[in-house]
Amino acid sequence: MGFGPMMSSLMRNKTGAILVALQIAVTLAIVINSLFIIMQRVEKMNRDSGIDVPNVIITDVRGFGDDFNVVDSISNDIELIKSIPGVIAATVSNHAPLTGSGSGTGLRTVADETVVPVGTARYRWSEEGLDALGVELARGRNFYPEEVQYILPTSNSAAPASILVTQALADELFPDEDALGKTVYWGSLEPSTIVGIIDHMHGSWVNWSKLGNVVVQPGKPAYTNNRYIIRVQPGMRDEVMPLIEQRLGESNRRRVVKDVRALEDIAARSYRRDRGMAIVLTVVISFLIGLTGLVIVGLSSFHVTQRTKQIGTRRALGARRIDIVRQFMLENWLITTAGAALGVILTVAVAYWLEVSFELPRLDWRYLPGGIVVLWVLSSIAVYEPARRAASVPPAVATRSV
Repeated sequence: MGFGPMMSSLMRNKTGAILVALQIAVTLAIVINSLFIIMQRVEKMNRDSGIDVPNVIITDVRGFGDDFNVVDSISNDIELIKSIPGVIAATVSNHAPLTGSGSGTGLRTVADETVVPVGTARYRWSEEGLDALGVELARGRNFYPEEVQYILPTSNSAAPASILVTQALADELFPDEDALGKTVYWGSLEPSTIVGIIDHMHGSWVNWSKLGNVVVQPGKPAYTNNRYIIRVQPGMRDEVMPLIEQRLGESNRRRVVKDVRALEDIAARSYRRDRGMAIVLTVVISFLIGLTGLVIVGLSSFHVTQRTKQIGTRRALGARRIDIVRQFMLENWLITTAGAALGVILTVAVAYWLEVSFELPRLDWRYLPGGIVVLWVLSSIAVYEPARRAASVPPAVATRSV
């Protein structure tokens, strides 16, 4: 059958063809934009945090009683934890990264309140903090032990002389200079000197655009509630966690072990919205692709039923089965292509709306040809069985009254 008669045949049943083309267009727009969002979420969840996340344990403890000696408790706890086989390093800290809970501040490069400060997450830990998280010091030095003091609720809140910053924060503070050795100023305009630069490390809030901005002050927070960051040998985390809880619980009856958790589990919880969105959109994509396939099968089956006599006539005039299959496949390809062309316009419009309204990245154009190819393959698979049934119509049907 030539192209002209084929188009004429489609126009006689144009309502169904138009509806299928619209279905394909909507499916293409939703699937491509949803897939792009899914990939953004997957990329976000798989970002390198700079931390040895699988081997880090977070432990929260709380002391009670008016005469509870927090400093002694922390000192004993850290020594006990480090004595457990498999533990690499441990420190007390005010917060832990990737938890969604933390402390933030702003730093300036000049002692001027009119200058907008650079936002950053803030941590306090001992000289073992780097090893406890498994982060790498790119340049400079770690804290000296004598720089690390216990920070009590009554302690002087003066700015420390020395601090560590991440490379991301250093680049934002001093974009054209090396930040090592430079002085920065806190909100109180008190100065601190950058003595070390951490190669890469994420802070607490995974949805913050400045997640890589981190400043570390030397200190051992000693409050009623305390948090320990513990790093263990690879593969020993699940073995060490119950030992930490058991030994800490037995060593001091005036201190409660509130929680012992893997940082990996905490981080997964912080990303639960992104994971949930990816799952929901995957379900939507699967449903739409399945629905579109069923619509194509339904329309093709309807055309076979309507055109049984026409098919029988073609067979009687010498058309081979492969010719009948080719006819239905080509008709379906034309409908799919028309729908894909409309879908490209719709996809770009939806992508632009998402970019403007929700500040999503611009759609990668490579998703479009990939989506069109997938639709072509899907529609070809969906139409093959009805086309094969059409090809099995015997020539004798042409002599019957239908």
